[in-house]
Amino acid sequence: MFRRERLDQDLDEELRAHLEMRAADNLAAGMSPEQARQEAQKRFGNTALLKEDTREVDIVGWLEEAARDFRHALRMLLRNPGFTVVAVLTLALGIGANTAIFSVINSVLLHPLPYHDPDNLVMVWESNSQHRNPHNTVSPPNFLDWQSRNTVFSSMAFVFDERDNLTGNGEPQEVVVQDVSASFFSLLGVDPIIGPGFTPENGQPGHANVVILSYGLWKERFAGDPAVVGKSILLNGHPETVVGVAPQNFNWFIKDGSLTGAKPQMWSPFVFPQSFHDHKQIGRFMTVVARLHPGATHSQAKTQMNAIAARLEQEYSDFNGHWGVNVVPLRQQISGDLRPALLVLFGAVAFVLLIACANVSSLLLARAASREREMAIRTAIGASRWRIARQLLMESLLLALIGGGIGVALAVWGTNALLAASPRNLLDLRFVSMDLHVLTFALAATLLAGLLFGFLPSYISAHSRISETLKEGGRGSSSANRRAFARNAFVVAQLGLALVLLTGSGLLIRSFVRLIGVDPGFDTGHLLTFKIALPRSKYGTDPLRMAFFQQLLARISAVPGVRSASMESFPPLTGLGAATGVHVLSQPSLALSDLPVANVGVVGPDYFATMSIPLRVGRLFNAQELAEEKHVTIINQAFADKYLHGVNPLGQKAAIYMKSFAENEIQPSEIIGVVGDVHQIGLDTSPEPTVYWPHPELVMSGMTILVRTSNDPLAMVSAVRNELQQIDPELPMAAVAPMDQLLADSLSRSRFTMLLLGIFAAVALVLAAVGIYGLIAYSVTQRTQELGIRIALGAQRRDVLRLVLGQGTRLTLLGVTVGVLAGLGFARLLSTLLFGVSATDPLTFACVAALLGLVGLAACYIPARRATRVDPIVALRYE
Repeated sequence: MFRRERLDQDLDEELRAHLEMRAADNLAAGMSPEQARQEAQKRFGNTALLKEDTREVDIVGWLEEAARDFRHALRMLLRNPGFTVVAVLTLALGIGANTAIFSVINSVLLHPLPYHDPDNLVMVWESNSQHRNPHNTVSPPNFLDWQSRNTVFSSMAFVFDERDNLTGNGEPQEVVVQDVSASFFSLLGVDPIIGPGFTPENGQPGHANVVILSYGLWKERFAGDPAVVGKSILLNGHPETVVGVAPQNFNWFIKDGSLTGAKPQMWSPFVFPQSFHDHKQIGRFMTVVARLHPGATHSQAKTQMNAIAARLEQEYSDFNGHWGVNVVPLRQQISGDLRPALLVLFGAVAFVLLIACANVSSLLLARAASREREMAIRTAIGASRWRIARQLLMESLLLALIGGGIGVALAVWGTNALLAASPRNLLDLRFVSMDLHVLTFALAATLLAGLLFGFLPSYISAHSRISETLKEGGRGSSSANRRAFARNAFVVAQLGLALVLLTGSGLLIRSFVRLIGVDPGFDTGHLLTFKIALPRSKYGTDPLRMAFFQQLLARISAVPGVRSASMESFPPLTGLGAATGVHVLSQPSLALSDLPVANVGVVGPDYFATMSIPLRVGRLFNAQELAEEKHVTIINQAFADKYLHGVNPLGQKAAIYMKSFAENEIQPSEIIGVVGDVHQIGLDTSPEPTVYWPHPELVMSGMTILVRTSNDPLAMVSAVRNELQQIDPELPMAAVAPMDQLLADSLSRSRFTMLLLGIFAAVALVLAAVGIYGLIAYSVTQRTQELGIRIALGAQRRDVLRLVLGQGTRLTLLGVTVGVLAGLGFARLLSTLLFGVSATDPLTFACVAALLGLVGLAACYIPARRATRVDPIVALRYE
């Protein structure tokens, strides 16, 4: 403060000295003392303006001016609480929505993965040119060949899932165990938080009976006890030694090129048996992760791995024909299927923020009109245009900062609500948080918003003409016209952006309606599902496994309230399943890699009746075929249409390469029936060709049990669990859920995206309606005198109504036109998220345009109606 006073004193003395010097020159030129002083003052200019310009190059002075502007801005905002509250809440809504969505984007797309040097990690998939699947799982023999022949990777590791039973230390529990290379954790650069972890020795036969626990399982099952490390636990009846606990933020659930794999709870090193080295004895079921050598690139890895695949295709043409390799950066793999939806949502909230900025800018323009005389007087007494613009920009930035602060608080709440409502099969979003990156984004969005909505009003106010303003009171002045044009443009922009979001929301709604209208191929109501996994230590032979499932289904069927019970290998609508080559013997022989591919479902007694899958042709499995191996199969309609078109399928013999890839070891199965199609992956994908085997044909240890009930399926869980415990008290019921829930889960991602975009579109619609209402209301206020004169001269009330509505209608139609054109571009970005609806669907565009038009007219009608009630006498006195 004292320094500032001293600087002001020095500046005054310097200016006074310059004036005295110029006055002395004028005296020497023969002027009188009074003339010399006046001429010096005239030639020198406005000293107040010179002092202000001089202060602007002084940092301390600039900071003091900024502080003064801040205090003045705060006083002005507190003097107009109604305006301030509306503006702040509007901004908080826009900034909060942006921050909440960005926090998810930051976690999924931007945040460093919890691995060492993640940019050098890649997923390596097999890809089949005929089946058009770029992310196919890998066969163990191919993995071993890749590992020995490549020079671009410093390390490679495999992963595949199993479901095992954890017993002892509490209730039996099915856990997802990932069998991995012993080098898996070291490749990723992840160390256990406690315990030594895996060693190279664990990759050798006889040394693999060790496990690493997930952080969640360690906390839930073992109460976070560090002493569990070094102890044995029972997994499928076998002792396994705990050698570590994974970090809390570590997870690995990439499966089959998607993110629908179950979250692992345990990792165990796996040693390949000799059969895994034989290309003709084992299928494709592993995911592979690799680390690039320092200096190696993704494209080099892809080139070399495809060269290796080409050589393997020549060496093992039956098994590797048409199979190549696809190398995908890990970040891209993890976020790939979520990226489009997240970017669309981020675009949507950006539009909401732009609408909010346009709304606040309109408010500021209206407010600036009431302060135009004040600004003119400030200019007249020496304030520069930059000084006035800076003062108004400070008010805008203060509004933005307050709105941003409230917006961040809303974002914290919104993010929690977002995560609570997010689908269960979405990425692991537990670690989405308001970190420094998110807060930096929020601050940047706040400052940018302040400049966006504050620049134009401050520019127009700073460039108003003093003479016009002081003479006409601002009405009809050029600055008033500029403000009116800007307000109109903002309203059109708001309406256009709102229509873009409404169009996107409408397309997603129509898409979702089409999706839920798809027949899944079976009756989902009153159907309980759960999984049973039999440990090989207790059920090591096919007869033991068959006897268990037969006894379980018989006991469940006898429970009161159960209409029927059956089982299948993989439940529908989950994306889980097994596929293999199928050769219909009446057709020409093909190489193994060229065979038609079909899903294989292993089913139990009364399966088709329990699921309500209709029989199209032929018959179902009989009791003998369900009790022993009779080499029969049932196909679905998709198989018949694709591979047996125009041919009677009944009686055809089909070699199903499921148990072996050696032709001389396969006993062909006779097709005895054709049933309706079932959506195995989801309602948004066409049913795949499928062959069904009775359980004796391929006895599996893990099955999904299906219980058709006469009442609420979940009410039967206790009774069904009791029957299971009567047979084997150590077996857990896993993944218990009604089939309706599986259906809902399969739709959850589409529903979630639709819901969020719908919410943002509704917010945009409300803001746009408020914007056009405010504009027309302000216009009516400004034209009160004009309207009163019109009424006094004989204009009818309906004429006034038509006049005011006409202004709003023109703006609404212009906004709708702009929105339709912009919406056509935005809708194309949604094409990957749509089902059964074109991105340019005319019905959707027509409906949302009509909706926005009606809302716009309704918003205009209220102030227009008020205009018809203007009293001419009062209006003529209006200033």
